[in-house]
Amino acid sequence: MLDFDNLEGYRDADTYDLLNDLSEIESKFYFDLASLQGGPILDVACGTGRFTIPLAERGFDITGLDITPEMLQLAKQKAERLNVSVNWVHADARQFELSRKYRFIFTTGNSFQHFLDRASVDGLLGSVYRHLDEDGVFAFESRNPTSSILMADEEVEKDAGSWTDNDGYQCSSTYRRTYDHKSQLEHYIFTNRRWKEFSKVVETIEPFVLRYFFPQELESLLFYNGFELVEMYGNFDKSPFQADSPLMVCICRKRHK
Repeated sequence: MLDFDNLEGYRDADTYDLLNDLSEIESKFYFDLASLQGGPILDVACGTGRFTIPLAERGFDITGLDITPEMLQLAKQKAERLNVSVNWVHADARQFELSRKYRFIFTTGNSFQHFLDRASVDGLLGSVYRHLDEDGVFAFESRNPTSSILMADEEVEKDAGSWTDNDGYQCSSTYRRTYDHKSQLEHYIFTNRRWKEFSKVVETIEPFVLRYFFPQELESLLFYNGFELVEMYGNFDKSPFQADSPLMVCICRKRHK
């Protein structure tokens, strides 16, 4: 199992929340699935509760699970302010036991790409399988590994955005990326800058890694971990998956032998 875990990129939960609004088409996709399946629901890698809390507000029995304490702490604070009930769990998605079955389990925000090797993917899928109701649904998305995207702009410094944080500091970020075809890992180096006076800029370097899965590989991984891939869409609008689709949006059920 790879040692790299990407967790440092999620320690600043407030900034994550500031920069990661829900898109209308993504939220509709997962909310519609929740309505079709009903609860209880498990949100794996729930982060700051960007899906967990809206689903709780809609009356669903929902559990949010995440490995990063800072993200969960902010999620709890937000839920308390809104007076909504969520069962928050601090656990590793690759190995958790909640002693409960769920009608709907999902992981979004391209979290699936954070499981960087076979052992990690098997751990995640095994944990989901154990907790999924026999007639339940597991849904997630992963970016489509089109060669035009993976091989473009390697080692070119690009802008990753600017913002003002909760303490009033101006912040900006740039990144460089490379793709390793053998490991199917995309490596990022982010350079983050924070200042109130431009003569006093604090600069930090943050590595980040994502795993890419190819369509047939992904279907095989699901199959050998006990799942049937029922649908693969090319985006959250349920458009058919094609070679140039931005995403692989997957709906899975337990495979009945």
